[in-house]
This record gives sequence, C-alpha cells and structure tokens, in this order.
Amino acid sequence: MAEGYAAGSKTLPNILDDIVNGLITAGGGKWKDIIEFDAGATMWTTANKTGDNAKRALRYIVGSDPNPSESIYLSLTITNTSRNIYPNYHAKGIEVVFSQSWDSVNHTYPVSNQKSHVPLIIHYPSAVGTDMATCLVQYYMWVESNGFVILMKPEPTGHSYDQSIMMVIERSDNKEWSDSQSNFYFMGIGNIWNVMWGWDYGAGKQRGIMRPFLYTFPADGQGTTTFNINGYGVNHIPTPNYYAFKSQVGQGKVYYVKPIINNQANALSPIFQAELWFPWSEGVGIIDGDVIAIEGSQTKFLCKALDSPDSTNRLCYAIKYVA
Repeated sequence: MAEGYAAGSKTLPNILDDIVNGLITAGGGKWKDIIEFDAGATMWTTANKTGDNAKRALRYIVGSDPNPSESIYLSLTITNTSRNIYPNYHAKGIEVVFSQSWDSVNHTYPVSNQKSHVPLIIHYPSAVGTDMATCLVQYYMWVESNGFVILMKPEPTGHSYDQSIMMVIERSDNKEWSDSQSNFYFMGIGNIWNVMWGWDYGAGKQRGIMRPFLYTFPADGQGTTTFNINGYGVNHIPTPNYYAFKSQVGQGKVYYVKPIINNQANALSPIFQAELWFPWSEGVGIIDGDVIAIEGSQTKFLCKALDSPDSTNRLCYAIKYVA
C-alpha cells in the first residue's frame, strides 16, 4: 500500500507487509528495507510464517553513511511462538525493536536495543496454540512517511484472552528543543490489559511506551497491570474527566488535545506532540465511526471503538483518515 488509510481483515504477516511497504513507498527514500544495508539479511521477510520467522526490518535514514543526520533501525516480528509473559500466562503478538545500529554479522538487531512484545492472543495456564499465519485480524490503519497507527481486533480463537490492540510508531521533528535524541516514539496497548504486567520476562516483556533511546515504560524491573498508562511518557487528557468530546452547546464542535510525548516517563517533560492519533471518550457526543474534520485543514480523523472477543472494554482512538 501507499500513504493513506486502509481497513479490512488479514493475517498479521500480511498486515506487517502492508505497514512496511507503505512506509517505504511513502517515505521518499528515507525508509529503506534492511537488505539495502545488509545483503545477508535475507531472512527478514514474511515468506516463512512458522515460528517467529515472519518479520521485517527497516532503517530510517536522512542523508547517507558514514555521517547521516538521522538514523534509526526498526525491526518488527510476528511472534508465532508462544511467549511466557507472566507465570502461567502466555502470548503471541508483535515484537517491536528500536536500535541505533545493526549487526551485519549475525544479520539482526544488536543486544543494545529497546524492545516491546505487544500481546494479541493470551492464554492461561498453557501455551497459545493459534497459528498467527492463518488467524484473521480486523484492522484500521494509517501509514505515512512519519510512521503508522493501527487498531487491531483478532477473530475468536478460544484462548483465555483475545484482546484488541492499538499501536503507533511515529516520528516528529517539531521538537520543543534540540535534545540530540531520536525523533521517534512507540505506544502499544490492549483493551484487556493496557500493559500485560510488563515485568522482566525476557522476550515476553511488554513495554507500553518507548522513547528511543531515553526510557521505556515499564522500565526494567518494573511491572504494571494498570489499564491507564496516561502520564508515563505520553499524556493526553484535555479535561479532568474526558478525552476528546463534543461540545453540548453552541455549534457542537469536537475538542481534543494532541497527545504530548515526553522525554521522561512522566507528564512533565514535553518534547513534541502526536499527529497521527488521539483518544476520545464515549458518552460525550462522539460515537464509533464518526469522522472529525480539523478546522483550517484538509485533515480528518476516524473515531473507532474496539472491544475484543473476550472483553467488552473498548479502545477508543481517533486515527488519521485523510491527510
């Protein structure tokens, strides 16, 4: 796909290809497949969907080696091998890795990295048996040169917790100050557990927020089951009680705040604001499927509310719909 909005029902490996190919197409030469820098990295494709073999890797680069003005590596893997995320809890989903360099000897990201495993299918007390090569996932997605945002809901699998997830990887160079850090952040959360515990369970550890390469939340040695990670690096509450809402008087406009990305795992160190998404609240004038047009701009956002096969909790997010 090219830049823009897409929705449908596909397997995770096919969705991954759409994301990566969309970034490359929309990136104006800045997003590049890892094979352009490491000819031996031939395994970073989705051709083999068994185990954890369906994966793609990219480099975002501005300028050229040896001294590009900006460079970061992004690796995305569909985890089709069940991972232990907490005692007796197991999951399959998507692994997201940021790294500052690339190991061209072993053809993978280096040991030094930021990593999160976002669980889509969770089971207790045994391993997840669903084959992610065939499991269909309903999705709503926006892809552009600065990244992507996606909402996903799996088909029922019969496991303990089939959850929907929202995931965003976004770049911004509209910083409040020059911090000599990357221009990226990641956020990935689910509708059952915003962050699935997150304690240090190796490859199964979920981090709800990553700000390369300053911090992650949860950090090493830290866990959380909270459904609300707002304020731990990404904050997005425009009022004490609601996210985006529709005014009950006057012209009935929608009011929202662009989520604020911070340089620490708190709400007190803003560096830039998100442009691809914002949260909204049910019961205050906005409903699933509403399209919000931004005044003075061509840009529009689509409001979606996703429950999941095993929970009525709904992820309420507006994603970019028209540039």
